[in-house]
Amino acid sequence: MDLLKPRTVPLSEETILWFEFLLKPSLLTKHLGKTNPDPSPTDLITQFLSKAPEGQSQTTELAPPDTDGSHKAEGLKYNKKQLALKVLALKVAAYMRWDLDKLERSVSVPLQIQLLADLCSITAGKMVLLPSSLLQDPTLVGTDGSKHSFNFALTLYHRWVLRAQVLRAAVIKNFKSNSNHGPTVTDLTTFVLRDESSIAALEPITQHSIDYLNQVLLDPQAFRVLTYDSFVPLDSNNDNTQQRFDSAIAIKPCELRAQIHFDLCQYYLYVQKYELARHNVLLCKENYAQWQMEEIGRTGLPPAYCTVNADVLQGYLLACGVTGQPNGLLQRLHESILNHYSDIVIILKEDNVRKEIPMTQRKLLELNIEGYNAIGSTDGNPIEQKELELAVVALNIIRYAMDGDNILSCNVALQKYKNQQRKLIESLFQYANEQYEQFSIEERELLKKYFYRIITLYDGELLGPALDAFVQTYSKVVSWQELKDFRAQRTQVETQLSGIALQSDWVIPETKNPRLEVGQLERQLISCTSANAVRKLLVKIAGTNPSKPLFTINPSWTIPYPLEQILIPLQRGFLQDFACILIGKAKELTARKDYATAITLLTVLKNETQRPELVGNPLVAKLGKMVSWEGLLVQIQQVLDEWPRKPVDQVQLVRNCKQCLNSAIGTAASNDLMPHAKVLEHCAALLLNLNEWSALLIAPDKRFPGVELCSAITQAFLDIEKFKGTKKTNREAWEMLLPMFLNPSGSRQRQLPPDSPLVLLIGKLREPLVISILLSLLARLHNILRDEPNAEINAEYMFLWPSNVNNASIYNIKLVTEALNLVLNQALRYYPNNIPWLKLKGDVEFVANNFEAAMRYYVTALISGTEYCTVHLQRPLFDDFLIRRMVKCSTNLGCFVQAAVLCQFFDETDYGLAFKSISEKSASYSDAMDSYYSCIWDSTLLEYIVNWHHKKGEHKRRLQAVAFIGQLELNANNNEEIKREAAAVRKNRFLRSLAKQYMC
Repeated sequence: MDLLKPRTVPLSEETILWFEFLLKPSLLTKHLGKTNPDPSPTDLITQFLSKAPEGQSQTTELAPPDTDGSHKAEGLKYNKKQLALKVLALKVAAYMRWDLDKLERSVSVPLQIQLLADLCSITAGKMVLLPSSLLQDPTLVGTDGSKHSFNFALTLYHRWVLRAQVLRAAVIKNFKSNSNHGPTVTDLTTFVLRDESSIAALEPITQHSIDYLNQVLLDPQAFRVLTYDSFVPLDSNNDNTQQRFDSAIAIKPCELRAQIHFDLCQYYLYVQKYELARHNVLLCKENYAQWQMEEIGRTGLPPAYCTVNADVLQGYLLACGVTGQPNGLLQRLHESILNHYSDIVIILKEDNVRKEIPMTQRKLLELNIEGYNAIGSTDGNPIEQKELELAVVALNIIRYAMDGDNILSCNVALQKYKNQQRKLIESLFQYANEQYEQFSIEERELLKKYFYRIITLYDGELLGPALDAFVQTYSKVVSWQELKDFRAQRTQVETQLSGIALQSDWVIPETKNPRLEVGQLERQLISCTSANAVRKLLVKIAGTNPSKPLFTINPSWTIPYPLEQILIPLQRGFLQDFACILIGKAKELTARKDYATAITLLTVLKNETQRPELVGNPLVAKLGKMVSWEGLLVQIQQVLDEWPRKPVDQVQLVRNCKQCLNSAIGTAASNDLMPHAKVLEHCAALLLNLNEWSALLIAPDKRFPGVELCSAITQAFLDIEKFKGTKKTNREAWEMLLPMFLNPSGSRQRQLPPDSPLVLLIGKLREPLVISILLSLLARLHNILRDEPNAEINAEYMFLWPSNVNNASIYNIKLVTEALNLVLNQALRYYPNNIPWLKLKGDVEFVANNFEAAMRYYVTALISGTEYCTVHLQRPLFDDFLIRRMVKCSTNLGCFVQAAVLCQFFDETDYGLAFKSISEKSASYSDAMDSYYSCIWDSTLLEYIVNWHHKKGEHKRRLQAVAFIGQLELNANNNEEIKREAAAVRKNRFLRSLAKQYMC
């Protein structure tokens, strides 16, 4: 009912007629002061302005100035009724604190324009027609106007220009999205759609509005806001009442800036200028916080101008990517690695409390720092780098201990850093003590148990006094009293042992029995590792006139056959025994990975063969050469075992390997002394791994198939570089490997011999490119022999090799698969995150119908490629071929909804396969159907799921699916960027769930 319209029927006493507000303005103040005034303030504005429809034209521009540059003092061209109603409307708007949110929500667009035009005209003291594209001009203000009030009016108008366009876009979008759900449309939608032409006329002046608002932000003059008392209603005695513009109040600059930056942020988000939006929302946040601190709560009055809501501001901050939260620990870890491990200790200490970083990442960090220090980097102080390494190890041990598992890794670390054991244990006590109070009760107990284990292992040794000092200094984990109680409770040895039983080395009693004396010397000879000690013991034992050669004392001392062929003809005596024993001990130490001692023994033996009295002996000269090659073999084995750590003197080692290979080539025709096959194959393998390609371009020698194979692979690589993949490469490697996979006569079941050239070479491969070339050859041969399109496997560089073989039936595909697995296992041991190899391993498992293992490798490849889900999953990390195989694996494992979700990953969603997967009846529903709804971004698929649950009568699951389909980011009218972001977030979420299922 229009309560302001006079009627002929009797009205209640509380009803106020519209003209009564004119006759008695105090009634307006009383009415607005009610708790819930009816009509509301916005209804009053609508009624007042509708009684004066002779408003200004919405398309007329400001009148041009006269030739002298000034405007005529035209005054306000309103009649008395119009002016009175307009002043009342402005008083109501001032009472609402010029809240554009409320005006836009309840007042139509033409009346909003009329209200703003009236405000500009009354504050200017003469007619100002809108829309205005002018900035503030002093000549526009008449004698009855006010400069600061006109500035306020123009600021409000230009704010409205930006907001109206944003509101129109939002309402049109809402109207389209609701058109399919029923005819109900809000009043706001009706207003905006009806007046869309009025708002479209604002677009040409938008940039002028932005410029004006930016100028207001820079204006040093105080910004004054018109209040309720600034407007004086007309009375019956005066045609034109002077307004009290001097009653306007000055507001804080931070309040004004907060409001204007908020409006600018809204507009820039609307036009997709996200950097500008982010800049303005940050300034809004800063000024809003300052304004709250300075003003709100101090006066007890509501804000005079700013209507920014804290929750809405937080939403805009999130929309602009300003979360206010620090980066996650995993992200900070990656940034720290890029910044040369800055703040790494702080990050790991935080993670020991929050447990966000996977232990695999922390272990990789530890190994990276170890390798960084091992290569002798000159970027920093070596002492500080070693301390950093020990700190990371100590913090990882604490995390291991609190996780309650993998304690073996802790003990291995203590043994690994045996030379820095005291420093490492002190770091353990220090870091555990610093964070002890931050850990939970269960974690504290686990820590105590681990530290008691350390005390048990090292108490009583040289570290005993140090442990006492650590406990006294860092007493939170293990107090001094707890240490004493623990020692007192330890089980005492009940059996009293005699003195001789407690001796570490039995002392031979004083006796003249020569057999006992010789036995003691032989035992010392077997256990000692010093060449000088061996020399002295040999002299002593030789004095007893032994009946057999001394190198036969220990049957474990083995000598390579080529060396044995030289040592046996030597005259029996010191040199023969000394050489055999040192070579045997070197082999034994090499097997125990004590490479330094083994090389030392062989170096002493080499020097022994160069003594002056032995120079003329040809056998001794040959022995010297063979021993030097044996020492080179030990060095190569050390490099391969410690890969990827580079050798100390790589240049000299490469030179020695080249000389060794050249000596074999030079003596092949003369049948002179040459290195044995194992040394040559190791030299060739090392040069292959160190990319010394030119040294391997040698004439192949059929006596050394391992060297020949290395040479063939080298030629294939050089052809890749030469022809850039435009033609087939040298097929020498292909022709060498084919005979290794022939079926033996009378049997189709066998394994690759462990001493075959291929198996031996696989164990020595380290260089990724070499491994990739060999994998491509084996993968191509596998596909040819299998000859099934659905069972093909993919690898890099497969285009290099032939596409067929003659008489494929004579080859054993099981041997090819075995070789593939050998190479892949070796490769992934050193490069566990190599994505092409992980995919290839998944393909090998897939064609073998090991679907769970295949999924594990496929998921590992995707996890590695997304840096453990810290970046979005994108092509070419995955393709339709990979996704189709993952769908097949999920289907065979009974995880049908997993398969349906994966159907979204295709270039074009495979709805037929997805719908079929959802409709499959699984006896166990092992894939937890409804838990994957949050991973679906295709609305068609969600709609099918809703329909399917409806048919099945599963009401609860249907409601869950409906809730997900209604999410804002899945709206079909969103722009492409929002759609891509929604899909990327759900892809990573799904990938994490697969990782938990198949990798953990």
